[in-house]
Amino acid sequence: MLARHVNRLWMIAGLAAIALLGLLTWSFAVSPQRSDTAALEEQTRAAHDQADVLRARIVKLKADKANLPALKEDLAARQAALPANSGVPAFLRQLQATGTKVGADISGITVGDPAAVDTLPGVWALPIQLTAEGTPAQLDGFLKQLQGADQKRAVLIEIANLTSEGRAAGETSLNLTVKAFVAPPAGTTTITTN
Repeated sequence: MLARHVNRLWMIAGLAAIALLGLLTWSFAVSPQRSDTAALEEQTRAAHDQADVLRARIVKLKADKANLPALKEDLAARQAALPANSGVPAFLRQLQATGTKVGADISGITVGDPAAVDTLPGVWALPIQLTAEGTPAQLDGFLKQLQGADQKRAVLIEIANLTSEGRAAGETSLNLTVKAFVAPPAGTTTITTN
């Protein structure tokens, strides 16, 4: 009976040792490996997500590259709309030609002193006041030309005042205050209007 009891104790001790070895193996070998595996799986998911974002960006860049000639043309047009010098004489001739084209009479043009635009570094604004006279349809055509795609200069109409007092029947006068924009080379502190 003592032998049975000793055998049972050895069996219990063996099972306890096996359980202890299993617990130690789990704690020091398997569990850290599982944590490392989970971390690597998370990194793999993040890498796949980043790769998907980069693939989408590559597709967009390829589409932009295919559209590059049109973008360069648009850039050139926008750069031309912001000349490096005031270009006032040419712009005034353009205003006169636009008025003539639509049948409006442009007069009383006054160009103010250029001022730096606070919200757009490197850009200056030239205030210009002018009077356009003609029928409402002619003045509408002038405004459309001044604001439309045919306008080769960046212009902002700030004030427009339409009057018909003292004019012949059907004739109106439009007083405009506009800003023409200039982007001189970096470091420029003054702009001349001639």
